[in-house]
Amino acid sequence: MAVVWLILKGIGWILLVLLALLIAALLVPVTAELCYEQGKFTAALRVLAVRVRLYPRPEKPERPKKRKKSRKPKQEKTGPVQPKPTQAAVKPVEEKLAAPVEKPVEPAASSVQAEQKTEPAQKEGTPQPAARQTGKAATQPPQRKEDKTPPKQEAPKKPEKTLQETVDWVLAWVRTGGQILRRLLEGFKIHHIRIYLPMQRENAASTALAVGAVHAGLGASFGMLQNFLDLRMEQLVIEPDYTGEHQGQEHFSCKITSHLIIMVITGVWALLRLRKEKLI
Repeated sequence: MAVVWLILKGIGWILLVLLALLIAALLVPVTAELCYEQGKFTAALRVLAVRVRLYPRPEKPERPKKRKKSRKPKQEKTGPVQPKPTQAAVKPVEEKLAAPVEKPVEPAASSVQAEQKTEPAQKEGTPQPAARQTGKAATQPPQRKEDKTPPKQEAPKKPEKTLQETVDWVLAWVRTGGQILRRLLEGFKIHHIRIYLPMQRENAASTALAVGAVHAGLGASFGMLQNFLDLRMEQLVIEPDYTGEHQGQEHFSCKITSHLIIMVITGVWALLRLRKEKLI
Protein backbone atom coordinates (compact mmCIF):
# COMPACT_ATOMS: atom_id res chain seq x y z
CA MET A 1 0.00 0.00 0.00
CA ALA A 2 2.85 2.35 0.83
CA VAL A 3 4.45 1.71 -2.58
CA VAL A 4 1.21 2.57 -4.41
CA TRP A 5 0.86 5.75 -2.38
CA LEU A 6 4.42 6.80 -3.27
CA ILE A 7 3.76 6.14 -6.98
CA LEU A 8 0.56 8.19 -6.94
CA LYS A 9 2.30 10.97 -5.06
CA GLY A 10 5.12 11.04 -7.64
CA ILE A 11 2.63 11.16 -10.52
CA GLY A 12 0.80 14.04 -8.82
CA TRP A 13 4.01 16.04 -8.42
CA ILE A 14 4.90 15.45 -12.06
CA LEU A 15 1.47 16.68 -13.19
CA LEU A 16 1.78 19.78 -10.99
CA VAL A 17 5.19 20.58 -12.48
CA LEU A 18 3.85 20.15 -16.04
CA LEU A 19 0.87 22.38 -15.24
CA ALA A 20 3.16 25.06 -13.79
CA LEU A 21 5.38 24.93 -16.88
CA LEU A 22 2.32 25.25 -19.14
CA ILE A 23 1.03 28.28 -17.24
CA ALA A 24 4.49 29.86 -17.31
CA ALA A 25 4.68 29.29 -21.09
CA LEU A 26 1.30 30.93 -21.55
CA LEU A 27 2.33 33.94 -19.48
CA VAL A 28 5.67 34.45 -21.27
CA PRO A 29 5.49 37.38 -23.72
CA VAL A 30 6.07 36.59 -27.37
CA THR A 31 7.45 39.38 -29.57
CA ALA A 32 7.51 39.60 -33.35
CA GLU A 33 10.14 41.97 -34.80
CA LEU A 34 9.43 43.43 -38.23
CA CYS A 35 11.86 45.59 -40.21
CA TYR A 36 11.99 47.07 -43.71
CA GLU A 37 15.22 48.76 -44.72
CA GLN A 38 16.89 49.41 -48.08
CA GLY A 39 14.29 47.42 -49.97
CA LYS A 40 14.65 44.30 -47.81
CA PHE A 41 12.09 42.91 -45.36
CA THR A 42 13.03 40.82 -42.33
CA ALA A 43 10.93 39.15 -39.63
CA ALA A 44 11.97 37.43 -36.42
CA LEU A 45 10.29 35.93 -33.36
CA ARG A 46 11.67 36.45 -29.85
CA VAL A 47 10.73 34.49 -26.72
CA LEU A 48 12.67 35.78 -23.71
CA ALA A 49 16.31 35.57 -24.84
CA VAL A 50 15.69 33.18 -27.75
CA ARG A 51 15.42 34.81 -31.18
CA VAL A 52 14.31 32.86 -34.23
CA ARG A 53 14.60 34.29 -37.73
CA LEU A 54 11.41 33.75 -39.73
CA TYR A 55 12.07 35.61 -42.99
CA PRO A 56 14.23 35.32 -44.98
CA ARG A 57 15.06 31.83 -43.93
CA PRO A 58 18.77 31.19 -43.31
CA GLU A 59 20.32 29.29 -46.16
CA LYS A 60 21.57 25.85 -45.30
CA PRO A 61 25.16 25.08 -46.29
CA GLU A 62 25.35 22.77 -49.23
CA ARG A 63 26.81 19.41 -48.48
CA PRO A 64 29.53 18.15 -50.79
CA LYS A 65 28.21 15.47 -53.06
CA LYS A 66 29.76 12.07 -52.73
CA ARG A 67 31.52 10.87 -55.81
CA LYS A 68 30.34 7.56 -57.08
CA LYS A 69 33.00 4.93 -57.51
CA SER A 70 33.53 3.97 -61.12
CA ARG A 71 32.77 0.32 -61.68
CA LYS A 72 35.03 -1.75 -63.86
CA PRO A 73 33.35 -3.33 -66.88
CA LYS A 74 32.74 -7.03 -66.44
CA GLN A 75 34.71 -9.26 -68.74
CA GLU A 76 32.60 -11.69 -70.69
CA LYS A 77 33.46 -15.34 -70.23
CA THR A 78 34.65 -16.94 -73.40
CA GLY A 79 34.04 -20.66 -73.81
CA PRO A 80 35.62 -23.10 -76.20
CA VAL A 81 34.87 -22.35 -79.85
CA GLN A 82 32.96 -25.14 -81.56
CA PRO A 83 34.01 -25.97 -85.07
CA LYS A 84 31.56 -25.07 -87.83
CA PRO A 85 30.13 -27.93 -89.90
CA THR A 86 31.55 -28.25 -93.35
CA GLN A 87 29.56 -27.81 -96.51
CA ALA A 88 29.88 -31.49 -97.32
CA ALA A 89 27.97 -32.52 -94.18
CA VAL A 90 25.22 -29.91 -94.68
CA LYS A 91 24.32 -30.81 -98.29
CA PRO A 92 22.91 -34.34 -97.68
CA VAL A 93 20.60 -33.04 -94.93
CA GLU A 94 19.25 -30.26 -97.17
CA GLU A 95 18.62 -32.76 -99.99
CA LYS A 96 16.56 -34.99 -97.65
CA LEU A 97 14.43 -32.07 -96.45
CA ALA A 98 13.84 -30.79 -99.98
CA ALA A 99 12.61 -34.17 -101.31
CA PRO A 100 8.74 -34.43 -101.43
CA VAL A 101 7.07 -37.03 -99.26
CA GLU A 102 4.80 -39.43 -101.18
CA LYS A 103 1.51 -40.42 -99.48
CA PRO A 104 0.05 -43.87 -100.01
CA VAL A 105 -3.14 -43.92 -102.04
CA GLU A 106 -6.04 -45.83 -100.38
CA PRO A 107 -8.53 -47.74 -102.51
CA ALA A 108 -11.87 -46.15 -103.26
CA ALA A 109 -13.92 -49.05 -101.89
CA SER A 110 -12.58 -48.72 -98.40
CA SER A 111 -13.49 -45.02 -98.29
CA VAL A 112 -17.10 -45.73 -99.34
CA GLN A 113 -17.52 -48.39 -96.65
CA ALA A 114 -16.19 -45.97 -93.97
CA GLU A 115 -18.75 -43.34 -95.03
CA GLN A 116 -21.61 -45.85 -94.83
CA LYS A 117 -20.63 -46.87 -91.28
CA THR A 118 -20.47 -43.30 -89.95
CA GLU A 119 -23.92 -42.23 -91.26
CA PRO A 120 -26.07 -44.49 -89.00
CA ALA A 121 -23.89 -43.65 -86.01
CA GLN A 122 -24.54 -39.94 -86.54
CA LYS A 123 -28.31 -40.52 -86.87
CA GLU A 124 -28.46 -42.43 -83.60
CA GLY A 125 -26.52 -39.74 -81.68
CA THR A 126 -28.54 -36.71 -82.87
CA PRO A 127 -31.06 -35.45 -80.23
CA GLN A 128 -34.70 -35.16 -81.26
CA PRO A 129 -36.47 -31.77 -80.92
CA ALA A 130 -38.74 -31.42 -77.89
CA ALA A 131 -42.49 -31.35 -78.35
CA ARG A 132 -44.05 -27.93 -78.60
CA GLN A 133 -46.61 -26.87 -75.99
CA THR A 134 -50.10 -26.11 -77.17
CA GLY A 135 -53.09 -24.32 -75.68
CA LYS A 136 -53.06 -21.79 -72.82
CA ALA A 137 -49.71 -23.02 -71.49
CA ALA A 138 -48.02 -21.85 -74.66
CA THR A 139 -49.67 -18.41 -74.74
CA GLN A 140 -49.16 -17.46 -71.06
CA PRO A 141 -45.77 -15.82 -70.36
CA PRO A 142 -43.81 -16.93 -67.27
CA GLN A 143 -44.88 -15.06 -64.16
CA ARG A 144 -42.26 -12.97 -62.33
CA LYS A 145 -41.96 -12.85 -58.59
CA GLU A 146 -43.08 -9.56 -57.13
CA ASP A 147 -40.71 -7.67 -54.87
CA LYS A 148 -42.10 -7.68 -51.36
CA THR A 149 -39.65 -5.04 -50.12
CA PRO A 150 -41.46 -1.81 -49.12
CA PRO A 151 -40.51 1.38 -51.03
CA LYS A 152 -37.85 3.55 -49.44
CA GLN A 153 -39.06 6.73 -47.82
CA GLU A 154 -37.35 9.84 -49.13
CA ALA A 155 -35.65 12.08 -46.57
CA PRO A 156 -37.50 15.34 -45.97
CA LYS A 157 -35.88 18.26 -47.75
CA LYS A 158 -34.58 21.13 -45.68
CA PRO A 159 -36.52 24.33 -46.19
CA GLU A 160 -34.58 26.93 -48.15
CA LYS A 161 -33.56 30.11 -46.36
CA THR A 162 -35.38 33.24 -47.28
CA LEU A 163 -33.61 36.45 -48.20
CA GLN A 164 -34.31 37.99 -44.77
CA GLU A 165 -32.86 34.97 -42.94
CA THR A 166 -29.73 35.08 -45.11
CA VAL A 167 -29.25 38.79 -44.44
CA ASP A 168 -29.70 38.25 -40.68
CA TRP A 169 -27.17 35.41 -40.75
CA VAL A 170 -24.57 37.56 -42.55
CA LEU A 171 -25.12 40.49 -40.17
CA ALA A 172 -24.75 38.19 -37.15
CA TRP A 173 -21.43 36.88 -38.52
CA VAL A 174 -20.17 40.43 -39.17
CA ARG A 175 -21.20 41.65 -35.71
CA THR A 176 -19.73 38.65 -33.89
CA GLY A 177 -16.57 38.62 -36.03
CA GLY A 178 -15.97 42.30 -35.29
CA GLN A 179 -16.26 41.70 -31.56
CA ILE A 180 -13.86 38.75 -31.72
CA LEU A 181 -11.34 40.74 -33.78
CA ARG A 182 -11.51 43.67 -31.39
CA ARG A 183 -10.95 41.43 -28.36
CA LEU A 184 -7.99 39.81 -30.12
CA LEU A 185 -6.39 43.10 -31.15
CA GLU A 186 -6.70 44.47 -27.63
CA GLY A 187 -4.22 41.81 -26.50
CA PHE A 188 -1.51 43.06 -28.91
CA LYS A 189 0.88 45.87 -28.16
CA ILE A 190 2.72 47.51 -31.09
CA HIS A 191 5.68 49.46 -29.77
CA HIS A 192 9.11 50.77 -30.82
CA ILE A 193 7.65 52.09 -34.07
CA ARG A 194 10.30 53.86 -36.12
CA ILE A 195 9.62 55.48 -39.46
CA TYR A 196 12.09 57.35 -41.64
CA LEU A 197 10.79 58.52 -45.01
CA PRO A 198 12.69 60.91 -47.32
CA MET A 199 10.46 62.80 -49.76
CA GLN A 200 11.53 64.22 -53.13
CA ARG A 201 9.45 65.88 -55.83
CA GLU A 202 10.11 67.93 -58.92
CA ASN A 203 10.81 71.17 -57.07
CA ALA A 204 11.09 72.49 -53.51
CA ALA A 205 7.47 73.68 -53.30
CA SER A 206 5.98 70.33 -54.35
CA THR A 207 8.37 68.55 -51.98
CA ALA A 208 7.22 70.65 -49.02
CA LEU A 209 3.56 70.06 -49.92
CA ALA A 210 4.17 66.31 -50.14
CA VAL A 211 5.84 66.28 -46.71
CA GLY A 212 2.87 68.10 -45.17
CA ALA A 213 0.35 65.74 -46.81
CA VAL A 214 2.20 62.65 -45.56
CA HIS A 215 2.39 64.10 -42.04
CA ALA A 216 -1.34 64.77 -42.02
CA GLY A 217 -2.20 61.33 -43.41
CA LEU A 218 -0.03 59.44 -40.93
CA GLY A 219 -1.33 61.51 -38.01
CA ALA A 220 -4.97 60.79 -38.92
CA SER A 221 -4.26 57.10 -39.48
CA PHE A 222 -2.50 56.66 -36.14
CA GLY A 223 -5.28 58.51 -34.35
CA MET A 224 -7.90 56.14 -35.83
CA LEU A 225 -5.87 52.98 -35.17
CA GLN A 226 -5.30 53.89 -31.54
CA ASN A 227 -9.01 53.26 -30.92
CA PHE A 228 -8.41 49.56 -31.60
CA LEU A 229 -4.68 49.00 -31.01
CA ASP A 230 -2.08 49.90 -28.43
CA LEU A 231 0.33 51.94 -30.59
CA ARG A 232 3.48 53.48 -29.19
CA MET A 233 5.45 55.64 -31.60
CA GLU A 234 9.15 56.02 -30.91
CA GLN A 235 10.39 57.90 -33.98
CA LEU A 236 8.67 59.50 -36.96
CA VAL A 237 10.84 61.39 -39.41
CA ILE A 238 9.55 62.60 -42.78
CA GLU A 239 12.45 64.49 -44.30
CA PRO A 240 12.29 66.66 -47.45
CA ASP A 241 15.06 65.38 -49.72
CA TYR A 242 15.67 68.24 -52.15
CA THR A 243 18.91 66.85 -53.58
CA GLY A 244 17.88 63.18 -53.70
CA GLU A 245 20.86 61.95 -51.71
CA HIS A 246 18.70 60.02 -49.22
CA GLN A 247 16.70 58.06 -51.75
CA GLY A 248 16.65 54.33 -51.01
CA GLN A 249 17.20 54.84 -47.28
CA GLU A 250 13.58 54.35 -46.22
CA HIS A 251 13.24 52.62 -42.90
CA PHE A 252 10.35 51.06 -40.97
CA SER A 253 10.55 48.84 -37.90
CA CYS A 254 8.24 47.84 -35.06
CA LYS A 255 7.70 45.17 -32.41
CA ILE A 256 4.43 43.36 -31.76
CA THR A 257 4.12 41.78 -28.31
CA SER A 258 1.38 39.55 -26.96
CA HIS A 259 0.82 36.67 -24.52
CA LEU A 260 -0.35 33.21 -25.49
CA ILE A 261 -2.81 33.10 -22.61
CA ILE A 262 -4.67 36.09 -24.09
CA MET A 263 -5.01 34.28 -27.41
CA VAL A 264 -6.27 31.11 -25.70
CA ILE A 265 -8.85 33.02 -23.63
CA THR A 266 -10.00 34.94 -26.70
CA GLY A 267 -10.36 31.71 -28.68
CA VAL A 268 -12.50 30.07 -25.98
CA TRP A 269 -14.66 33.21 -25.68
CA ALA A 270 -15.09 33.34 -29.46
CA LEU A 271 -16.19 29.68 -29.57
CA LEU A 272 -18.77 30.21 -26.82
CA ARG A 273 -20.01 33.38 -28.50
CA LEU A 274 -20.49 31.63 -31.85
CA ARG A 275 -22.38 28.78 -30.20
CA LYS A 276 -24.60 31.23 -28.35
CA GLU A 277 -25.46 33.00 -31.60
CA LYS A 278 -26.09 29.57 -33.24
CA LEU A 279 -23.60 30.29 -35.99
CA ILE A 280 -21.77 26.98 -35.63
